[in-house]
Amino acid sequence: MKKGLEIRLYPSKEQRVLIDKTLGCSRFVYNHVLALKKELWEDYKLAFNPKLKSFKEEWKFLTKVPSQALANSYMDCMTAYNNWFNSLKGKSKTEQKFPKFHKKGQKDSFRISATKTSKGYDLRIEDYEHIKVPKFGSIKFRNYNNMDWSKIHIYNITIKKTTTNKYFASLCCELSEPEYIEPKFKTCGFDLGIKDFVIFDSGEVVENPKYYRKTEYRIKKTQRILNKCKKFSKNYKKVNIKLAKLHEKIKNQRKDFQHKWSRKIVNENQIIISEDLNVKSMLKNHKLAKSIQDVSFSSFCNMIAYKSLEQHRQYVKIGTFFPSSKLCHCCGFKYKGLKLEERFWTCPNCGIYLDRDENAAINILNEGLKNLSRNTDGRSGMDKSIKPVDTGLITNLEQEPVITCRKTISHAGKSLTFNG
Repeated sequence: MKKGLEIRLYPSKEQRVLIDKTLGCSRFVYNHVLALKKELWEDYKLAFNPKLKSFKEEWKFLTKVPSQALANSYMDCMTAYNNWFNSLKGKSKTEQKFPKFHKKGQKDSFRISATKTSKGYDLRIEDYEHIKVPKFGSIKFRNYNNMDWSKIHIYNITIKKTTTNKYFASLCCELSEPEYIEPKFKTCGFDLGIKDFVIFDSGEVVENPKYYRKTEYRIKKTQRILNKCKKFSKNYKKVNIKLAKLHEKIKNQRKDFQHKWSRKIVNENQIIISEDLNVKSMLKNHKLAKSIQDVSFSSFCNMIAYKSLEQHRQYVKIGTFFPSSKLCHCCGFKYKGLKLEERFWTCPNCGIYLDRDENAAINILNEGLKNLSRNTDGRSGMDKSIKPVDTGLITNLEQEPVITCRKTISHAGKSLTFNG
């Protein structure tokens, strides 16, 4: 299976100089090609493709860096421009914006592909601590989780430099199938929130760590110092790196937290059901926007999606407009007057006292299983309130799901068959 891996690089002084030169030249090629195409289109309505060879003849410094990195940068610019152009002519289904120019120090990267030579592939892992990159030689890296690199084939490498002056490499490689882990539980439904990050149908609650909120005071203090510095002075650059390190730490803490919990959910459950949240519309509430961005719902759901694919689990998202919080999970009564600040409410029909989030998690689970049961029994077509995530296991609920092995559980007195 193809997968992306990210590793931390520790290049030597000479390698850092060459990497920085290549980053600058790749950015130069991208921006120059985009500027030429933009000028020709705005002035003459011409779609002219400049040649990379002419760039090297005009600017000799481009010949001192790997040509493959420049070629990939050129192709990336052409692809981005063509996507916008096709969207402009109505040939694309989705609307594309005009490509942006690449700014120095923001997402600096270049890509090099593997080439087969008489001695094997020129892009390879040498001794579990060094990676051989064409034109750069052997670069030291950190071997995470003591991976067995002998069985991994690398297609290409993207080397990038962060705002904190760290070097990373993203590898597109071929990996063997991960070891299958037998799930402890059959099903799991959960609701995502701000006060509590995850609320499971079992009543288990995962507290929101609020990493940004905990560091917000230090960020504001550093920003005030930065505003008093002269722009692009030595002190300005020092404080700017300090600010970038604070944001980087928050990002890493959040990513680590989400990876651990997404792995736990996937490993322990066969069927995973959640709600498809419209984060874009949620961010319009300016009082909650910062807290919503801090929890990062989308990245957590994406982690569950690709990990479900690896472990042959079924991950299903219930529709955005399903009233999970307003429905009583006992009698089905819909409380239309439920407000956001009401965390608990009593059902007027059956009298049960409900926790808003736990009740939503139970309703999400029941709705997902009900729709899966409908599809499996073949009594009805696809229900519009359920949205399967593209994990390769449920692709379209109008068709029979792809079966790896058949397992059956009972839910609400009915037999439910699902993929194992």
